[in-house]
Amino acid sequence: MAVETGEAGRPVQLRLCSRDPSPPPRTYVDGGGGIFKDMAIHDLDMSCFILNEEPRRILARGSNMVQPEVADLSGSEAFDTANILVEFESGVVASIEVCRKAAYGYDQRAELLGTEGMLQSENVFPTTVRKHTGSWVGQADMPHDFFMNRYASAYEQETFAFARAITEDSQAPCDGWAGVRALRMALAADRSAAEQRWIDMDEIEFNL
Repeated sequence: MAVETGEAGRPVQLRLCSRDPSPPPRTYVDGGGGIFKDMAIHDLDMSCFILNEEPRRILARGSNMVQPEVADLSGSEAFDTANILVEFESGVVASIEVCRKAAYGYDQRAELLGTEGMLQSENVFPTTVRKHTGSWVGQADMPHDFFMNRYASAYEQETFAFARAITEDSQAPCDGWAGVRALRMALAADRSAAEQRWIDMDEIEFNL
């Protein structure tokens, strides 16, 4: 991974963007734990994976901008849009944006600024075709609009990695503690949005 090899230098800023094509039904949101647990948790997890360090504190805000039918739910279940700042032990701050609706399809990007350069992960399209006409120059396809298509390759690689860890009796790329950490971060974000303040990770107790 380019971060590990230091090609971009020491990490300075990390920005993650995660927007879904359309909101889930109310029945999914109601009782689902809120946007930080059922959506942003993946980006919180990824921020730690990319930076390979532990979060120190979290600041989060949420709002209802695109799905008014869930606005009456309690806590962060009423949020369909959120912004999160994660401060890591090194001082690097990750900025995470999530929204339940992007009319043009899945919008999921990552950008890492380093002291010697920048790394970017852009959206994935059904094809690499670009169209050039008298009225349009750009990507011929809209971004994927279904997660099974958007992440088909990722699911394949995850399955291979899991099978390899079993057959070779080796360490899996991600362990259970990474999941626990992501959940603690989601709980911290939820509490931050509710209390309108930074939440230190030490404030989040989680006993297994």
